[in-house]
Amino acid sequence: MKKKKIIKVAVIFLMGAVLFLTINKYMLNKDNKKENLDNNNVKEPDNNDNNKVPANDKVFDEKNKEINNNTNDSKNNNSDTNNKNNDTNNEASKDKSNEKKEQSSNNKQEDIDTKLTKAYPLLDKIRGEKIDKGTTAKGFKITEINGVTYIDDVMMVNKTYSLPSDYMPVDTVESPEGKTNTCNKCINKIAYKSFLNMQADAKALGLNIYIASGYRPYVSQNKIYNNYIKRDGKKAADTYSARPGYSEHQSSYAFDLNSINDSFAKTDEGKWVNNNAYLYGFIIRFPKGKSDYTGYKYESWHLRYAGYDLAKKLYNDGNWLSLEEYFGVDSKYQD
Repeated sequence: MKKKKIIKVAVIFLMGAVLFLTINKYMLNKDNKKENLDNNNVKEPDNNDNNKVPANDKVFDEKNKEINNNTNDSKNNNSDTNNKNNDTNNEASKDKSNEKKEQSSNNKQEDIDTKLTKAYPLLDKIRGEKIDKGTTAKGFKITEINGVTYIDDVMMVNKTYSLPSDYMPVDTVESPEGKTNTCNKCINKIAYKSFLNMQADAKALGLNIYIASGYRPYVSQNKIYNNYIKRDGKKAADTYSARPGYSEHQSSYAFDLNSINDSFAKTDEGKWVNNNAYLYGFIIRFPKGKSDYTGYKYESWHLRYAGYDLAKKLYNDGNWLSLEEYFGVDSKYQD
């Protein structure tokens, strides 16, 4: 009886062991099938997978991109702003530069106008009785102040209109130096400044022009004129030398250049002066072929300061007009 129980227990144990082994084998087979299935579902590596990021990293990266984009946008905006500011500054700088240039140009033009077009004092600034002498044949007003004749505010000195024997100009300077009003090379201060400009421009071209004779007082002109009378006679002297009181040299607005003879017109300096003197406010006072108007023969070396506006008109595109011709007045001695 006891032996049967032992056998029964052994059988039950064996059956349990078999069942355990069977179940274990089943589980192992199941795991192997699952593993095989997983292995079959594995994809080939994607070259783009290396560029992929985990979800959390992707979000972080997107934020970084957004930040970078914002930063770049900010930089771009700053760059645009800077560019705009630079453009604005450049425009402002240009405007200021143009403004300065314009102001400088205006100041320069005003300075030029003062020096060139306002060559003579306004008549209402001159002390003395102003006598209305009517108008010229061409309608220009004639005014006499202290014995000096002005036509359209321009001092007129010729064989018809004289200066007082005691007339002495003011505001004169000597070329190149001098301090008195009796110096031979003194000319009006404004005229002198314009002459220096002309002289410098001529020098830049290799030309040499200089003042040989400027202001002459009444007494000096009297001596010169009488010497010419002794040499050539009065009639001949009157064609090239002014009588005392009738010389423009006494006004300080006129002067002679270089050689003071007919050869000057044929020199490079003479040709240049003839074509460019008006640019500096000077006129050829006794132009070629105008002796019927001026009463004097052609003098290429004799310049008169008249101011740019008038000088340009008298230049007449190279066909010089005389003051007498332009204003409509004559130049004749009374005797």
